[in-house]
Parts: sequence; structure tokens; C-alpha cells
Amino acid sequence: MKRIYVFVMVCMLLLAGCEKKASDEIDFGSVENSTYRNNYFGMSMKIPAGWSVQDQDTQKRLMDAGAKVASGDDKNLQAVMKASELQTVNLLAVFKHPVGTPVPFNPCIMCVAERIRHMPGIKSGKDYHFHTKKFFQSGQMEVSFPKEIYTKQIGGVDFDIMTLQMSIAGQIVKQKQCATVMKGYALLFVVAFTNDEEEAELAKILESVALK
Repeated sequence: MKRIYVFVMVCMLLLAGCEKKASDEIDFGSVENSTYRNNYFGMSMKIPAGWSVQDQDTQKRLMDAGAKVASGDDKNLQAVMKASELQTVNLLAVFKHPVGTPVPFNPCIMCVAERIRHMPGIKSGKDYHFHTKKFFQSGQMEVSFPKEIYTKQIGGVDFDIMTLQMSIAGQIVKQKQCATVMKGYALLFVVAFTNDEEEAELAKILESVALK
């Protein structure tokens, strides 16, 4: 699971700033009857039967593990990762299989919100991706970007989508980061997969998203 959360940790802008935690400002949302809902963003998303929803404690443990791998021994990067916790809210993490299941790869979809209102130059998901791509390129991991950023509607809202891939332990892991700017936040859906079948399953989940 660490390798999935490494992607998520380094996709964030890692911006230090406001003393008030973003999680004090917006709600985490909740899952009821296989549907995730978040009042702050007016969002809902259907979760397939049998998929495993992670609670907040588990999400934090996995994100912490990912941050350790992403920052390595770089003390400055470790400090930036820590500061970013004030700005970022892990809204939802859903895996196809329970965490720890002995499978070659566990496809997942995550929803993350990062506060960016103190960065007025970020006006779109593409602007957000510009910064995250630079961070990837200057980091310790070798990440490739096989496609140009493109725009697609999710829940009736335009999201800019950046595709990434990297080799981890001999396996090619792919990811799509779908970002838009909404209510002072970069709202992201992040999907991780290794083949076309997994990608199609995750795309179907994204098709269920509604945003008001």
C-alpha cells in the first residue's frame, strides 16, 4: 500500500501557511448505503459492492508511510511534508480489496482536498498540475508523464487530468490525477492501477460522481 500513497503524498503542493487546519474548515464526508457524500463540496460518489473504504485513522497511517518513502532522508522535504498536513484533507480512500490482501496490486480511488486560496495564481487543475509535476521532476523518484494534460467533465465539472507512471519493485504503476479548483481548494480524484481492466473499473466509479 505504501507505493500508492507515495504517489498521493508527492502529488500535493506541500504548501505551508495558515495556522488553522483545513480539516477544521471542511467536513470529511461520510459513507452511507454505499454512497460517499461531502457537504462542503456538494459531492456524492457511489462505491461498488465489496470495495473497502478506509477510515480516517487508516488513511493517516498510510499517508504517513507514503510520506516517509517519498521524503527519504531529506530533512527539508520531511519538514515540508509535515507542514502540508495543515493544508490537506484526505476525504476518501477506497480499495478494491481490504488493505493487506495478498494480491499483485490493489486498485484504488482517493479523494483529496488541498487548500490553495493563499495561492491566487492557481486558477485551474492544470495550474495545480504544473506545480506538482515540477515537484515530481525534482524529487527522488523517477516518474514519467506519458500523456499531455487533458480536460474531462466529472460530475458536470471540468477536471484537468494528469497521467503518471513509475516502476516500483519491477511493476509499472499508473495513476491519473484529476484536479479542479473549487471553493478555495484543489479538489482531486486520484486513481491508481496497473492494467486496462483496473482502469475501466475505476473510470466507472468516477462516472458516478455528482457535484452540485
